[in-house]
Amino acid sequence: MTFLELCQRVRQESGISGSGPESVLNQKAILEKVVQWVKQADLDVQQAHEDWLFMWRMSSVTLVSGVNEYLPTALGLSGLRTIEEIEINGYPLRHYTWKQFKASRKQLDNGKCEPTAYTVKPDGAILFSPKPDKNYQAIIEYSMKPIAMQNDDDESIVPEDYHPIILQKALMYYASHEEDNSLYQVAAQRYDEYLSLMAHELLPQLSTGRGF
Repeated sequence: MTFLELCQRVRQESGISGSGPESVLNQKAILEKVVQWVKQADLDVQQAHEDWLFMWRMSSVTLVSGVNEYLPTALGLSGLRTIEEIEINGYPLRHYTWKQFKASRKQLDNGKCEPTAYTVKPDGAILFSPKPDKNYQAIIEYSMKPIAMQNDDDESIVPEDYHPIILQKALMYYASHEEDNSLYQVAAQRYDEYLSLMAHELLPQLSTGRGF
């Protein structure tokens, strides 16, 4: 469902009188609240887990000779939330926290060669060590930040089969606003059911450790 369609469904299922909204833009009164509730509900679902599979991405980037610090946007990683792994030539780079990196700087800064480690600075820049002695292709696995819907035809990054969870969360916001405890309990139960199902199907599965 699009952003607009979700808003229309919330109005219908909440029992708000009238019709619409005809757009998510420039609404007033209760319909403006509906739009905001749907937007926030979508973000709530995206933020429920940092490792949703639908927010996972993999990108091939070029590290330029002599350059070891990059903002995510310079590497084409717009919307980066957390880095899962970086590898070069099939070997994963060791991750250091910024504090660890500073403490180990003398051991890490040893001339120019293939990078073997990285850290993320407090300002969000990705710092590689050692500096590349030539251009290298790095594979970066990462998760994205939540993406807010803005326009009528926008669709949530949440898979379409699970868009009803956004509807239920928005109805919880409406029910809380109207102090409708009955509606809130029903919507909350349905939300929890969808969230449990999503967690089973859309989160990384734990390995059994049997090595099959």
